Amino acid sequence: MELILGYEILESYKRLPYKPWFAFAEFIDNSTQSYRNNRERLDELYEAEETLLQVEINYNNGKNSFITISDNAFGMSKVDLQNAMTLGKKPSISNERSKYGLGLKTAAFWFGNKWQIETTQTGSNKLLTVTVDLEKILKDEKEYYKAEREKQKKHVGEKPYNIEQFRPNLIITETSVAKEKHGTTITIKDLVRNITPTVHNNCIEYLQSIYRVDLKNETLYLEFQKTPLIASFEDVKKRLLLASNGKKFFRKLAFEVNGKKVEGWAGILKEGSKASGGFALIQADRVIVGYPKNYKNGLLFGTEEGGRNDLTNQRLTGELNLDEKFNVSHTKDQILFSDDEEDELNLRLYEDLQDYKKEANIPFKNREQPKTNLSFDFEDAVDTVIKNLETPKFLDAVLNKSVLPAEVISKTNSETVQRLLKATHKTFEYKLDPYVIYVVLSNDSSNWDPYLIVRAAPAANSLTILINVNHPYWLDLNDNNSRFNFLLNCIYDGVAEWKAGFLLGTLDPDTIKKIKDDLLRLELSAG
Repeated sequence: MELILGYEILESYKRLPYKPWFAFAEFIDNSTQSYRNNRERLDELYEAEETLLQVEINYNNGKNSFITISDNAFGMSKVDLQNAMTLGKKPSISNERSKYGLGLKTAAFWFGNKWQIETTQTGSNKLLTVTVDLEKILKDEKEYYKAEREKQKKHVGEKPYNIEQFRPNLIITETSVAKEKHGTTITIKDLVRNITPTVHNNCIEYLQSIYRVDLKNETLYLEFQKTPLIASFEDVKKRLLLASNGKKFFRKLAFEVNGKKVEGWAGILKEGSKASGGFALIQADRVIVGYPKNYKNGLLFGTEEGGRNDLTNQRLTGELNLDEKFNVSHTKDQILFSDDEEDELNLRLYEDLQDYKKEANIPFKNREQPKTNLSFDFEDAVDTVIKNLETPKFLDAVLNKSVLPAEVISKTNSETVQRLLKATHKTFEYKLDPYVIYVVLSNDSSNWDPYLIVRAAPAANSLTILINVNHPYWLDLNDNNSRFNFLLNCIYDGVAEWKAGFLLGTLDPDTIKKIKDDLLRLELSAG
């Protein structure tokens, strides 16, 4: 007897326990894994094209609803495409972010009944297209078995008439395209679920967390409904609490659980929230469990769902990188611990961090404050900066780290301003007839938003200076004098850039610095 699966199973994919952001992540995983598998070849192409790996997600909830996911990754050959259309068949390279051969199909059917793949492999001049229509497949399957059963009834002969399993006839078409083209676009139609405003915002928040490593390393440009996603979770370390000796509560972690490697770090936040406490669980540079629902084990955080609502749950934070020997759910939103793995992990974390658990739960007002040196040693300060610039981390940031194209940075900043100005902020208006300057202290900015964005009105008669008071640098400032000087420099930077660009018509760096120099020479009067 054969085990035969009917194609009604495809309809059951709509009942999978996906969240929309994890379903979208299935497509992004395929794109980023395509890049990881062909990094050397694609990096050469991207350098010539002056771009990087790009994944863009767009949708429409209207009458003709659709979702599109497009990338400029390596693309698929005909064999790759056939494998992608085979249920449960693992990719030819099944590792890291693409292991099970399910994600594309399950996520596509979860969103809609009809979808299409268009792909061109790097170096090819062929656009391959295939369309999958669930309603047609189920209708054809029903008619096929009905006809086959009739044949079976009428069959006469010694050998029984065996009904072969139904296989839908999916046609892959080929179209000629320019040889420079490469990448894949997936279009989903006949949607069974819409992207509500709340879902839209959650997708941005979760996807920024899930792909924080790629975004921070600038190996991925990810856009959701025309909004560029940016995250720099390295900044979390700048928000860590200082001990009485002046050093931050930060500890590296490295151990094994049943022969499986775990590496990462833990720290105590100066200011936290229930969402920021706990650990991000990362595998293959991709967050499996993370902000705003970090992993919280019982020994450190309590057995309640999401942990207790105490200071430890708000301030004890970190990241754990798990090697590929740890199993992941096929929806890639949880680690599937085997046997006593989770107990061993929790015990090891508790042993390494029980002192941090205690420290994190001490109210800030009860802590012994780090001593500050009121004298300023100019030589020592410069020496410290130069020595930091000589470290591999700073050298890499200055000499090697790529910078996003100017138009991408400008677009991202414009999107950020539009998003933030919809919220209520401390806004200060200053009239310098005929000009108006608005200084906005943004509490709704995230810690990865830029520290400063300067925007002038089209007519250049008004200037908005948006300052991120959730930026790690701001949070690191320990006294009002430091905060005043930071605000002063932000405002002077904004005014200098505005005057140079809109009043003088140049963004020459020397001109901007000269204007700021003039401002710095002015004597400040008391407020």
